[in-house]
Amino acid sequence: MKQVDEKITFTIGQVAGLKKISTYTLRYYDKQGLLPKVIRDKNGTRHFTEEDLQWLDMIRCLKNTGMNLDQIKNFVDSTYEGQKTLDQRLELLKGQVEKIEKKILEQQRYIEQINKKINVLNSEKETREAKDNE
Repeated sequence: MKQVDEKITFTIGQVAGLKKISTYTLRYYDKQGLLPKVIRDKNGTRHFTEEDLQWLDMIRCLKNTGMNLDQIKNFVDSTYEGQKTLDQRLELLKGQVEKIEKKILEQQRYIEQINKKINVLNSEKETREAKDNE
């Protein structure tokens, strides 16, 4: 940790370790504009603030739920535009929740189908074991 402009900051290596994310991915996110407030010193070294770490958590959350990087960038950009984009951001997140809920239902149906097959196989196994014990 380092203090830059009265803010506690973290190096790219520290962030990679804290967030279990590669330095390559952090650089890529920065270059794509997903972390628009990353501080750079006179040598071009990135210094990540607590706000950047929170953004990383949100980016990973959205990405892991199927949102593409263009949509995430749109969300990040519109956040910094302020109140005028509040409805747009809410709709984007509500849409993502709907997609996640659909996937959860789909996965639950798969679990039910697999459990049915497990029951069939267990029944076959019990039948075989009973015959073997005769």
